[in-house]
Amino acid sequence: MSIPTQVQELIDGSGNNFHAKVARWFMAEGWRVSVSPYYMDQTQQKAREIDLVVEKSVSIAAGLGDVVVRLFVECKFVPGYSVFWFTSKNKKAVEQVLCTSGPFRPNNQYTNEHHYLVGDRVAKLFTSSNNRGPDAEPFYKALNQALNGLVSLRLQSAKGSRPAGSSYSVLAVLDFPLVVCSSFAKMFSADFDGQRETEEIRENFQLEVEYAYVSPAGHAAEDLFLLDFVEYDQLPAIAAALETDARVAGFLAT
Repeated sequence: MSIPTQVQELIDGSGNNFHAKVARWFMAEGWRVSVSPYYMDQTQQKAREIDLVVEKSVSIAAGLGDVVVRLFVECKFVPGYSVFWFTSKNKKAVEQVLCTSGPFRPNNQYTNEHHYLVGDRVAKLFTSSNNRGPDAEPFYKALNQALNGLVSLRLQSAKGSRPAGSSYSVLAVLDFPLVVCSSFAKMFSADFDGQRETEEIRENFQLEVEYAYVSPAGHAAEDLFLLDFVEYDQLPAIAAALETDARVAGFLAT
């Protein structure tokens, strides 16, 4: 039976192909993967979905327990050109975020190994060649869905990637919003302060966002978040950085 042209066009034009490709990568690397989970958006009382929620348990030496890394992932196929404006990273503010939400400690050499504190630049603004207003801007939608999913689902118990019934205790849960891009080939960095040349983006980076939201308990809140923007081919690099974060968290938690 031949596939109807309209069906093939649906497949070829869908972002689900890249979505599935990213999910398969995490599965192959031993992550527990939840595909397109739905949740209730407290702001608008609407059901929404996020592309992936993935979790992995990192065992801490001497059987002390596990640190669970949980990622709230949006997958973006990047067909056109995009520009991100970068500025200096406010490391004190980032450190405060880390020390408020986890076992990390201020003015600590181990905390300084966290991947959020490595590197001096952070993206603040962005635009793309297929930008048709804020609601249609692909990266705006990606960051909103990743952050909305995180703030709505982070109070749920983390399952990690160990078999059910495992006796290992969970020392800490590290939650991260993540945008996985098909390629950085058409992505460029401009300087927010106007002192650097525009250049190609070649390495994974973070976008800094002040995000106002309604908590699951119905309270208004506003927090600083960093979102990792990761190229598909550089997923191993972010996975290694997150494992380092987990081991540092486990050390500080014990």
